[in-house]
Amino acid sequence: MKQTFGIILIIAALALGYLGYDKMQNSKAGIKIGDLEISASNKTSSESAYLLLGLGAVCLLGGLVMITRSKS
Repeated sequence: MKQTFGIILIIAALALGYLGYDKMQNSKAGIKIGDLEISASNKTSSESAYLLLGLGAVCLLGGLVMITRSKS
């Protein structure tokens, strides 16, 4: 049972990591004309992207711990 829940946590971690990465990429925009470059970023979207990445890391760590502990 613990091993199954660990695998579910790892899959959730991968999904959260992908969503966070995608959100981070979409939070920035820019235009370049010759030597002039103008860029803008959405701070709220960037913060939520870091939150998703952090939650993904926690889920991954928890899933790995559950899988390794259940084998012992």
